Amino acid sequence: MAADFDQVRITDLDLPDIKVEITMEGEKTDKGEANIQCHPPGLGHSVYCGESVKPGVGPGVLIGTARVWRNGKETITDVDRVFPAGAASAMCPSVLPEAAPLSVSARLWTAASSVTMLVIGSGAKFLLRGLNTTVVHGRENLDTVLSSSSDGVTRPLLSVINHHSCFDDPGIWGAILSASQLMDTRRMRWGASASEVIFSSRSLETFWKLGKVIPIVRGWGVDQPAMRFLQDKLDRGGWVNIFPEGKVTVSDSINPLRWGVGRLIWDCVTSPTIVPVIHCGMDSVLPNPASDDEAQPCVLRPGNLVTVNIGRPLDMSGLVAELRQKRVEATEARRLITEHVREVMESLYQETRDLHRQNILRWLESWTDRVDMTPSLMT
Repeated sequence: MAADFDQVRITDLDLPDIKVEITMEGEKTDKGEANIQCHPPGLGHSVYCGESVKPGVGPGVLIGTARVWRNGKETITDVDRVFPAGAASAMCPSVLPEAAPLSVSARLWTAASSVTMLVIGSGAKFLLRGLNTTVVHGRENLDTVLSSSSDGVTRPLLSVINHHSCFDDPGIWGAILSASQLMDTRRMRWGASASEVIFSSRSLETFWKLGKVIPIVRGWGVDQPAMRFLQDKLDRGGWVNIFPEGKVTVSDSINPLRWGVGRLIWDCVTSPTIVPVIHCGMDSVLPNPASDDEAQPCVLRPGNLVTVNIGRPLDMSGLVAELRQKRVEATEARRLITEHVREVMESLYQETRDLHRQNILRWLESWTDRVDMTPSLMT
């Protein structure tokens, strides 16, 4: 999530010196506003475009108090913009009784969102199940949660998933969910992605938000607007999907999780159902850059095997109640909850790696059974 990300040191950025010039050009404007000129940031400086900044997770990223830049270009961080009034709230199972009827623009937005998620999800399904092979374990665990409700009230769902490639979402959900689940704007997941990675223009912002994905700033902590937005969707009985490791990473174990996952669970009005999801093989479908100097590959590769393992739903309401009864401070409670989620994900991760190896052997055996291995000249 967005909290406590490892930051690269300012000395690691090989950039020219920063220089901020503020001039008054009253004769050129009606209001005599200050014209702030931004120059490339550099060593030993911490101000850019009039804001205090710190280096972000990726190269060339600067995190300000209210804005974010990548390679000198400001990215989009506003989570509410573009959504017509009432549209985002309507795309959750629980709608407040006092909510006004949806406007025409909000209805058009939800319809466009439904079509967008269906088309993109179907495309992802074709890529992962048609051009590649995807084996899903524990599918029933997710279906049960998505179809369950108590007294007509849908319990919030928080899915936590490892992050192996930039195609994990929508790829994994497209491969798993049915067409009716993909186009259900009230039950389909809400997600968040790094502002500096995919929210670089207004057109991309509209596209991602139609897919129920909002910008999050890695470095603004657990109380930033994106976290409050996702918390609201959980409180309305919605489904929120997060990558609690906070970035794309492929290793032998689950990396330490960001405290955002603990914050969402701790602050939720109704304790959410947590569904851990682990996958292997997505980094073969869409490889990751070998270094920070390389661009992200954009061509998806066919002929790979992906294993997805959906764990049993986790109820942490007992742990949350115990921590509240002991009057544990919020910061410590978030840490303990986050650590518990990591333990669950780590156990499922090791199980999934074993399943992936077994699936590869079966996959290769089934492939060789369909191929005549005898050279044609010998027959």
